[in-house]
Amino acid sequence: MRKITHYILYILIACTALLNIQCSGNGKEKTPLPELVHAESVMFDHPDSALHILEDMPMPSARWDKENHALWCLLVTQAQYKQVMKIPSDSLVRIAYDYYKPTNNARRKAMSALYMGNINYELGNIEDAMQYYLEGKTEVEKTDDYKTGYLIMSSLGNLYLFRRLVDYALDACTAAYDYAVKDSNKRYQMTALRFLARCYCLTNEFPKAIDTYNKCSSISLELGQKDGYYYETQNEIALVYSNSGNLEKSLVLSKSLPVDYQSTVLIGKNYYYLNEHDSAYIYLQKSLKTNSVYTKALIYELLYKISDSPKYRKYLKTYCDSLLFYNDSIIALDKGKEIIAYKEKYDHQKLITEQQRLKLEKADAQRMMFIITICLIVAIAVVAYLYQKRLVRKETTIRKQSEQLQYYMLQLHEYETRLMQNNRYMEELKEQLSGQEMNSEELHEYREQIDSLQVENSRLSEKINSLQHHINDYSSKLDKARREADKFRNLSEENLYLKQRERVLTDYVVDNDRLVKELREKCRVLETGEWETLEQMCESTYSNFVSRLLGICPTLTKQELHLCMLIKLRFNNAQMSEIFGVNTTSVSQKKFRLKKHLSDTLQDGLPDEMTLDRWVAEF
Repeated sequence: MRKITHYILYILIACTALLNIQCSGNGKEKTPLPELVHAESVMFDHPDSALHILEDMPMPSARWDKENHALWCLLVTQAQYKQVMKIPSDSLVRIAYDYYKPTNNARRKAMSALYMGNINYELGNIEDAMQYYLEGKTEVEKTDDYKTGYLIMSSLGNLYLFRRLVDYALDACTAAYDYAVKDSNKRYQMTALRFLARCYCLTNEFPKAIDTYNKCSSISLELGQKDGYYYETQNEIALVYSNSGNLEKSLVLSKSLPVDYQSTVLIGKNYYYLNEHDSAYIYLQKSLKTNSVYTKALIYELLYKISDSPKYRKYLKTYCDSLLFYNDSIIALDKGKEIIAYKEKYDHQKLITEQQRLKLEKADAQRMMFIITICLIVAIAVVAYLYQKRLVRKETTIRKQSEQLQYYMLQLHEYETRLMQNNRYMEELKEQLSGQEMNSEELHEYREQIDSLQVENSRLSEKINSLQHHINDYSSKLDKARREADKFRNLSEENLYLKQRERVLTDYVVDNDRLVKELREKCRVLETGEWETLEQMCESTYSNFVSRLLGICPTLTKQELHLCMLIKLRFNNAQMSEIFGVNTTSVSQKKFRLKKHLSDTLQDGLPDEMTLDRWVAEF
């Protein structure tokens, strides 16, 4: 048996080692080919040179050298994308994406997800692109590759901005700027600041947007990019001034730019709102060369308003027709965009959920190893248990018989206690029947309670006889158990005697209470303070009776609680009717409703044969 156990342990160790190897997957990476290392080193500064190196080298075998083949596919895609070359599909980079996804190489996984997202975005697969960006975001957070982190978050932020998902865009653009600062890349910082400023514009935080644009402009000047990027930024600052109501400053800034970079639409709009209609008319006419439907609608709206003056009234019909035409186009576009926006918000939440699911899937292999290991350990434990069970079967049988005997003794004690309580309660009911005059309804209720108790007593007596038979049977087999049974029986009898004494003492305390004694002699309607006195007395005498009652049924009303207290204090229906100031029929109805309330509230309810008075007395 010991040898078998050793063999099982050896098998367990071997399986664990094998699972560790399988779970690690491609954890140990090869050294990339020298050409791939060289191409990657020049990729960010000279992507054309990197592509030339990659195209000149022999393509690694997809069958025998999968790792270098996947890296080659990823770098070729990266070089092509950086040179703004048209990429017809994601088939090449997908090879790298599928290879790196099950590995532990977070940096490569992030890069392949980034370019999968970029290519799908260019192809118009926006939902797929967002999913890839979110996957890349998860992976790049595990690395210190700040360049890839910036590119992923910048792409994600741009996608959110275009769809006006402002909160998501602000988080993504902030993260992109943080990555750019960590990478010490001024060009990345400049672009990230511009995206951040646009986010602030959408949230109407105009001062913060202007400050951010100014930082962007400063970096642009520092990098010597004054020709295009700087002037575009200045135009956006002028637009922020205009939207925030500072028309003069917006106009001055717009006209200070070179003519080729001036926004004639913005200048014309500012002139219009400054009531300089002639200047506004000239600049708005120049702006009509645009292809944007939204811009043309804005221009024609302003020209239509200008034509309200006598000088331009002859153009009123022309501008009105043009404005209606472009507004109809915008309404049609906006309806489609609104539907798309709602769908994309839903898709975005779906993608976030999918991202969380992907995080959980990473540990599946290791979790499976743990499960198999636990199963093997359980199997060993079962074998050991069966072996031990065979050696100590006789001792186990004796122990089980002793436990069964203890169980029977506990049940016997419980049934005898219940029988004693039922007999006592029957005596109290008979005393109340003989000592007071009652109507037929009350007599019927009391007799029903007595009959119910007698039926239960008969059933308990049968169970006690059966248990006694089992106990005698076990005791005859077990000498030791017999002695323990006698000892337990003596303790049970002593416990019954103590419970009887406790009940007698409790009744004595209750019956000698000033208020209870007064009510037993002559019942009357109680005031609020007297109810509180009764409640305190029930709490102290009956082991927190009120608190326990409210604990199992918090929805009890004050009147229902008072009814329970009077039942516990052994007042009959006639006495309760005088205390509540109602007739005895109303008391019976109150009891019926209270029993239904308790049955609905309690987890197991009240049995049909259990009366409310008996339940409260035993509670």
